Amino acid sequence: MHTLALFDIDGTLIHTLGAGIRGMNAAFARLYGIEAALDGVPISGRTDRAIVTDAFRKIGVEPTDAAIWALRDTYFAELPGELNRLRGEHVGILPGVVALVDRLRDRPDTTVALLTGNFIGGAHIKLSFFDLWRRFAFGAFGDDHLDRRDLVPVALARAAEAGISPSHVVVIGDTPLDIDCAHAHGAFALAVATGPYTVAQLNEAGADIAVPTLETVGADLAQLSRRRTSAARGPFGDSSTANSTR
Repeated sequence: MHTLALFDIDGTLIHTLGAGIRGMNAAFARLYGIEAALDGVPISGRTDRAIVTDAFRKIGVEPTDAAIWALRDTYFAELPGELNRLRGEHVGILPGVVALVDRLRDRPDTTVALLTGNFIGGAHIKLSFFDLWRRFAFGAFGDDHLDRRDLVPVALARAAEAGISPSHVVVIGDTPLDIDCAHAHGAFALAVATGPYTVAQLNEAGADIAVPTLETVGADLAQLSRRRTSAARGPFGDSSTANSTR
C-alpha cells in the first residue's frame, strides 16, 4: 500500500507575498511595455499557463505557445530578483512544512511530489530559494496543462515512470481548485488554511480534511485517506460518494 502525497506550492509550502505576480508583470512590461498586465486576472489556485493566457487576451495579444514560452522564460529571469527583495515575518516556509515533508520522505510507503500551477522553472526557482526543491521526487506543473484538473493524471504518469503505483493519492493545497482537482480524479483533498481561504471556506468547498496549518498533520496520510466510509471518485472509486466523511 503506497501513498503519493502531492503538494501545492504557493500558500501551502511557502509565502512569497506576490513575488511571482510581480515577476510576471515585470516580464510583460519588458516584452510588451505594459505595466500590471495581470491586474484583474484571477490568480488563486490556477496554473501559470492559464494566468498568462488570460493576461495576453487582456492586453490584446494572441496567446500562442511561442508567446507563452517567451513570456515564461522572461519571467524566470525576473523572479530571482523579486525573491531576493522579500522581507518580513510573513515571508518564507509555512508552519509545519519542513517537519511534515521530511517525515513523509522518511516513510518507505510514501512518495512526496509536487502538484502545482507554477511553471516548472518557477517552481524550481521558488523552492530552491527556500531549500525545498530537493525534497520532492517529481511533479506536475503549469507547463503541462492549462487546467489544474489535468495535473493529477500527469503526476500519476510520472509516478508510474518512477515505478510507483499508489493505493492512495493525497493532494495538499490551500484553495478550492486544489480540492476540485483532487476530487476530479478520486484523490483525497487535504486543505490547509495558510493561503487566502479559511478552514470554514475550505470545508465548504468540499475538503476531506481542512486544517489551520500543516503542523497538525501526521505522517500517515493513508490513514487520513481511509477515513472515507466509501470509495472516492475517479480511478480510485465511485464519484457518488466523494466527501462522504468530510
